Amino acid sequence: MNIAQYSPYAIARFDGVLMFDSIQAGVMTIGLTKSPIVRFRVLAGVQSHPIWSMDRLALTIFSYCDAAKDMHLAKTALQVSITASWVSTEQFSNLIATHVEWHTALNVRVAAQRILTSMGNDGKRLWPLREMSLPVQE
Repeated sequence: MNIAQYSPYAIARFDGVLMFDSIQAGVMTIGLTKSPIVRFRVLAGVQSHPIWSMDRLALTIFSYCDAAKDMHLAKTALQVSITASWVSTEQFSNLIATHVEWHTALNVRVAAQRILTSMGNDGKRLWPLREMSLPVQE
């Protein structure tokens, strides 16, 4: 069964490079809850696509980007396959990542996992508190 045939949502898939220097992280306020959110770009072919992610996946993406920065990796080091859903209004259209498949070296994965763990346990890496919102909220 092909999920794209049976899903009520528009789905986009990208294979490319997660441009880790493009990441912006913060919190999105929904009522009393503050959720982690990131905005980043994926270079697929010659075009760069802005993509958003929230909650646990945002933390994971942020961790991989931080690991790549800390390791001084080449800009093409974070190869990914991204599945995203469209969130649209009459004036805005946003891609929200729902799944990331990482095509990168084991040492990058290990470093990203350490960063992810440190954000949750000892607070050495703090999540940015800058408030962000999807353009559909404006």
